[in-house]
Amino acid sequence: MRAQLLHLSGPERGRTVTYGGASVHIGAAKSNEVALPAPGVEPRHAQIDFVEEECQFHLRAVDGRVFVNGNEIEEVILQDGDRLEFGVGGPMARFRIYVPQGAVCKPVRRMLADARDVAKVSGGAAGTQTLSRDLLTQATPRLKIGVPAVLVVTAFLASWLGGFLGSRPAEVDNAITADTVTHAELDQLRAEQQKQQEALAQLARANAIVSRVQKEWSRGVCLLHGVFRVRLPDQSWFLGSDGEPFEVEYTGSGFLVRDTGFIVTNRHVVAPWLEMGGVVRVLETGAEPTFTHLAATFPGMLPIDVPTTSIRRRSDEIDVAVLQVDAAAIVGVPVLPLHDGPIESADQTAIVVGYPTGLAALLARADDSLVDGLRQRGASFTEAIRELAAAGQVAPLMTKGIVSEVRPDRIVYDASTAHGGSGGPVFGGDGTVIAVNYAILPDFGGANFGVPIRFAQELLP
Repeated sequence: MRAQLLHLSGPERGRTVTYGGASVHIGAAKSNEVALPAPGVEPRHAQIDFVEEECQFHLRAVDGRVFVNGNEIEEVILQDGDRLEFGVGGPMARFRIYVPQGAVCKPVRRMLADARDVAKVSGGAAGTQTLSRDLLTQATPRLKIGVPAVLVVTAFLASWLGGFLGSRPAEVDNAITADTVTHAELDQLRAEQQKQQEALAQLARANAIVSRVQKEWSRGVCLLHGVFRVRLPDQSWFLGSDGEPFEVEYTGSGFLVRDTGFIVTNRHVVAPWLEMGGVVRVLETGAEPTFTHLAATFPGMLPIDVPTTSIRRRSDEIDVAVLQVDAAAIVGVPVLPLHDGPIESADQTAIVVGYPTGLAALLARADDSLVDGLRQRGASFTEAIRELAAAGQVAPLMTKGIVSEVRPDRIVYDASTAHGGSGGPVFGGDGTVIAVNYAILPDFGGANFGVPIRFAQELLP
């Protein structure tokens, strides 16, 4: 199997190129297999690797920003037909999987699963035959020599020997173990094989989870756009220095957690004035903050008005909140799975999904003609978001990192994010939401943190 790129734009536009190596280096440097000397492309921008054990292609960002189907990624499993973009507004290509005639590639985990299915119905001998046939006809040369020899054959051999030794009379058992293998050696072999299986299974699960977050769960993450003013006790608007009503416009993130329309976000996203010292001082005089606009926009859908009366905030300082939109307006939007139990039990992966830098990031990824039209008309935030949504160009970004610390009231991780990403979900390695992202935490040297999801669950009905 080989990686193939149809170059849609950039220096190679119009060309379809098939790359023969297991690794394809992409960047501005001429030494790369894919040389793209273009603005925004780093010398070592990205890399595509074929992982034989999985029969899959991995795309990894190296020194540059990489987008797959409009979503920024750190590393992802590529699917045939994915649209790749190297740098913001940079060269674009369509990824294809080229399979030479006669080539075969069946993942080891699929071989094992098929063999188990056959064994359940037709017995262990038939299952072993199925596995042997797959190894001979469906594996790559490297797999035929390497992984199956250690991982698969020893697994079946150990299992067969274990059953054989356990079922023989004691005197026969003693003779066999004395001449060939001891129970201790067999147990050690089983333990080593189990570790190898677990490592392979963990890698497969992690890749599958990243892919599912990107392709499915990200559609349940919304852009929240709010505009508020301050109403004085006499019901007039508080005025700014220009004599016009003082008005604040901002964006944040949220995610759907109930099919009845409940969305989780940060408290400071639904009450941004609490983070603004000047506004707080005005509110202390008896003034009231008033939303003039609050809407949630999910990928593939138009903005949905959020009734401000649906907002629920905690009475303590924990920075989470929930709000509710009309359930009829979110049909087809996936409800994100929430982690149940201690966070320590989750894998230490952190996958952050949201809308960092808000409208700016959306415009950077949008079609040039659409952006030019918005600029020429002097479109407002609200108009721009609606037109981007109508054009199907509202989608969150995804970054991946490691959880470095778990505290009772916060989870610290290094997955990059920025203002505007506040309120988005943080997925753990088990594929469930473990926290609500709170963007940047300066006290931890630029690390980021989230509020454990249990605090948000306490606000849900």
